[in-house]
Amino acid sequence: MAEAKNIELFKWGKKRGIGGRNNDVQFYESFTYDGLDYNLYDNVYLHKAGQPLPYLGKLIKIWENPDKSKRVKVLWFFRPCEISSHLVGELAHPNEVFLASGEGVGLANINPLETISGKCNVVCISKDRRNPQPSDQDLEMAALYFIVLLMSSNAVSWIRWTIKLLELMLNFCSTKCVP
Repeated sequence: MAEAKNIELFKWGKKRGIGGRNNDVQFYESFTYDGLDYNLYDNVYLHKAGQPLPYLGKLIKIWENPDKSKRVKVLWFFRPCEISSHLVGELAHPNEVFLASGEGVGLANINPLETISGKCNVVCISKDRRNPQPSDQDLEMAALYFIVLLMSSNAVSWIRWTIKLLELMLNFCSTKCVP
């Protein structure tokens, strides 16, 4: 009976392609988990036992391994308390978070899909003229806001990754932002 419940809680969505060393990894654009539909580039909460607050991230890759394990690659958002030694000045909003950018340890990593504990509505409120401004309704519904990307120490990697991220966001996300 427990197996039947697990089947009801999870269902793969649209397939994206095959990859991996042996061409035996199935990539996906979407899935349904615990009654919620998730898509590539959605913002999500991820739970880790023993942590008081969930982690915040953006789904940038979704797949199933040959052993049927489900994985997601997550680009992290950071709360101000997690990066306080790197902050200068005041926050623009009390619920502001920072989107990781660049290359380096801890900016993105792979997690079991089952660590996802829900969707998170993050709205970009950058005043950059290239950024579509959120509506009043978007702002009211947002749980968190971001204005800037958190850069790694390698500026060249940051520029390359930022351009790639912006292209992905413009093509696939409802939250479009230019830092």
